[in-house]
Amino acid sequence: MRAQIPRSPAILVIVLALLSQPCRVDAETEHSAAVGSIRGEVRITSNLTAQRMRFRLYPGFKPAPPPPPGEQRDDEWQNIVIYLESAPTMPEFPTSNQVSEIAQLGESFIPHVLPIVKGTTVEFPNQDPIFHNVFSLSGTKTFDLGRYPKGETRSVTFEQAGIVPVFCHLHSDMSAIVMVLDNPYFAVPGPDGHYEIRNIPAGNYTLVAWHERSEKVELQVEVTAGQPLELNITVPIEDDEASGM
Repeated sequence: MRAQIPRSPAILVIVLALLSQPCRVDAETEHSAAVGSIRGEVRITSNLTAQRMRFRLYPGFKPAPPPPPGEQRDDEWQNIVIYLESAPTMPEFPTSNQVSEIAQLGESFIPHVLPIVKGTTVEFPNQDPIFHNVFSLSGTKTFDLGRYPKGETRSVTFEQAGIVPVFCHLHSDMSAIVMVLDNPYFAVPGPDGHYEIRNIPAGNYTLVAWHERSEKVELQVEVTAGQPLELNITVPIEDDEASGM
């Protein structure tokens, strides 16, 4: 007797779904086997002890005080960027359409350092009860957002890779840095100093650890598919006074 083929549309859908499932799982497995990761701990060799001079345009408004001299500043890990320089083994990346943010709060830019992929739009919301005027004279991206009050936000799209220092026309001690990168393989250490860059195509790369008051730390690394590379990095950071800031 010849076997009867089910003709119910619902049964056919289930059968087709079951047949396609192994292909999807195999594709996911193949992708995970073709990439690796880099992880480890960042160590800072000197504390940031000097306080920057603050100019008071609005005497009645008091921002949060900086940490006392000699205290370890955990937020300095947040100002370090670990990234991979582009290499032939990397795929081509389309222009990003992501949106990130640098807020103005307590007469400071938060975060102070923002790594993004080129093509990202960065919003600059004013959360202070005073006016700010965000601008940059960088060759990578020059802009001036004009004066605007609390509750308003203005934005900039960064199309070119590079370092973009950001300032405020009204508060000379406010500064931030937008680091525009060619690829998404970067990380900022967490509060405990640990970092991880995931889903890296297998190959040889230059790993860079960057901080605004340090020489770039460059390491040659080989990423192996399916295996995490454990790598601790030491970043020597100059004190504010030593760097003339």
